[in-house]
Amino acid sequence: MAQSLIRWKKGDYIRLGKAVSDFNKRIRELEAIDVDYLPDLKNYKDIKSEILSRNELNRVLKSLRSFSKEGMNKPVDLPSGSTITEWEYEEVKKARKISVKRLENEKLAIKLGEKYVGMGDERIDTINSTIKNIEQFETLKDFEFKDTKERVLKLGSKDYELRKAMIYRENFMNSLGEMSTYDNYDKLVKRLDKISNPIKFYEFIQKSDTLSDLFLYYSDKATAQTYGGFTSNQDAFNYALEELEIM
Repeated sequence: MAQSLIRWKKGDYIRLGKAVSDFNKRIRELEAIDVDYLPDLKNYKDIKSEILSRNELNRVLKSLRSFSKEGMNKPVDLPSGSTITEWEYEEVKKARKISVKRLENEKLAIKLGEKYVGMGDERIDTINSTIKNIEQFETLKDFEFKDTKERVLKLGSKDYELRKAMIYRENFMNSLGEMSTYDNYDKLVKRLDKISNPIKFYEFIQKSDTLSDLFLYYSDKATAQTYGGFTSNQDAFNYALEELEIM
């Protein structure tokens, strides 16, 4: 079942605020006794702005609260020479496991969905490089260490797919504006506006291969290419709407 965007309640604000406050209080207590390998203090507004679903809110609350558990502030010395808390190391390891699985699944989806030889190769190379960095996290230093840690935590978020779908929707609608002169354009926009969930939006668009591919050929000028075997891109657009059961 697709995740839904969170509808914040008063109790959610209170719980998150308390979790952030307690976390920061513990950090300051440890700083006062010269512990120097601690995670950064958390900013309530920054954390809240990153939370898109209730699942992610619950994950963040559990994570922040776990820092106060016994042993979570003990040092972990990494092969790179960096030292982090047991809490931070555990958080990264959990996120790393999820991240690698997601990236491997994306790579498989690209290979299974290839239409032409070589399609997706550049993205697969990027995925392989990212997986390599993630798996070697303990050996990385300085900027690369910090950058990879932040990337792993984002990839391991409960909101990862939801955030990807939101970006997809934004990009799709921006591109769709280029087709505003097409007949039946308003019908498509009206239908899309009814889909509030970004993941459901993505799944709906995927029902039409024609519509996604048509963006590559949207111009109907004489010098432009026409998509597939259609007589015009307007015909291709109409066919896409039929695939989506709009016409």
